[in-house]
Order: sequence, then C-alpha cells, then structure tokens
Amino acid sequence: MTYIRILYREPDGTVADGQLDFDLEDFAGQVPMIGDMIVDPGVLKGQDRHLPQNRQIWTVVGRVFNARDNSDYVSLIVESRDGTIVDQAYL
Repeated sequence: MTYIRILYREPDGTVADGQLDFDLEDFAGQVPMIGDMIVDPGVLKGQDRHLPQNRQIWTVVGRVFNARDNSDYVSLIVESRDGTIVDQAYL
C-alpha cells in the first residue's frame, strides 16, 4: 500500500509536516504532480463545505520519495491558499 503524506511549505520557505496521510486511492490511484491542485477535504465544524471561502486549495510544489527509509510513502509539499469563487467548480 502506498501512502501520501502532506507537507506544507510556509511563506518563509520552511516545510512543516501536516501529519495528514492519504491512501493512493484517495487521489484516483495517482500520485499528484507538481502544479496539481488538491481541495483540502477538511472543513471547520459548522461551516458549509460548498462555499469556497470555507475551503483551502493546496497546490503541489514538490514531491519527495524516500525509498530507503520510507518506501511506502510519497510526500507532497504543498502551498495552501483560501478558496475563491473561481474554485466553486471544484467543490
């Protein structure tokens, strides 16, 4: 089984572990590529998940493979931004 770990690139360039893991199947059996966008599946309790301002959009800016120490993981480095009305079609 292959797992995908989300890492966040902060505005200062540092990378923080989001401690979010997904199964490969969560991404249609594909490892997202640099430039791909992912709609954060989480929404704060009580918020409407269909409103773009309540969602985060992650853009993949890097992929990390660590075959020797973590062969069943692929880490995606993402930058996060608030959803906008333009993103409505993805929700």
